[in-house]
Amino acid sequence: MPRIWQQVIAPDAVKVFLSGRDLPVLAALMTAEWAVAPLAASLHLPLNATHHRVRRLLRLGLVQETRQEARRGRPIRHYRASSEGYLVPYHATPLGSLEELVGVYEQEFTARFLHAVVQAAIPLVSDEREIGLRVFLDGGEVSFDVTPTAGAFQYADLLRPDRPALLLNWGTLHLDSADAKALQRELSELHARYAARHGSERYLLRLGLTPDVLGDDLGS
Repeated sequence: MPRIWQQVIAPDAVKVFLSGRDLPVLAALMTAEWAVAPLAASLHLPLNATHHRVRRLLRLGLVQETRQEARRGRPIRHYRASSEGYLVPYHATPLGSLEELVGVYEQEFTARFLHAVVQAAIPLVSDEREIGLRVFLDGGEVSFDVTPTAGAFQYADLLRPDRPALLLNWGTLHLDSADAKALQRELSELHARYAARHGSERYLLRLGLTPDVLGDDLGS
C-alpha cells in the first residue's frame, strides 16, 4: 500500500481514471520504468498510440521522464509514473452517484469477462439452437442461468478435468452475520492464496459479497 497518495482533481487528469484507455499504460509505468517501444510491445499496443498516451500522461503530471539513454540520433527517453498511488476524490468527478463511482471499472471488466466466458464455453456447444436461458426450480429455490446444451446441462459438469476452468455463481444467500463474516474471510483468504501464484495462463475473476438492501428493486 502506498505511503503517499497523489491526489488528482484536474478535470483532464480525472478523465484518465474514468476511462480504461490510458490506465493500462499508467499501470505499467507504476510498476517499472519503461521506454515507449518496449512498453508498446508489452501491452500489445501500436507504437504511435502508446507514444501519444505517454505524452498525454506526462502533460497531465501523472508520468515523469526519468532519464535519457544516449544513442545515435535522438536519445531514448525513459518514463515512470509520478506516484505509486493516485486518489481521485468523488467530488472531483462528473459522476452522478456513488453507485457510478463504485462501478467505474465494472462495465469494461464485465464486457471483457462475458466475452471470455462465451469463448471458453464455445467448445461445450454442439448445436447453437440449444443455447438458451433457463428459469427452473432447484432444491426449493428458483434458479436462473444460461445453458449451452438446452435442459440437460449441469454446471457441476464444469468441474470435470476435461472442461474449462469456468465458474459462474451468483444469487442470494440466507446467512446470519457470523456466517457472512466467515464467508468474507474465507473468500478473501482464498483469493489472496491464488493471487500470489504466478502461473503461465491468465484467468479473469469476479468476486463480490454484500448485504442485500431490503425493499430495493432496481430492476422495476
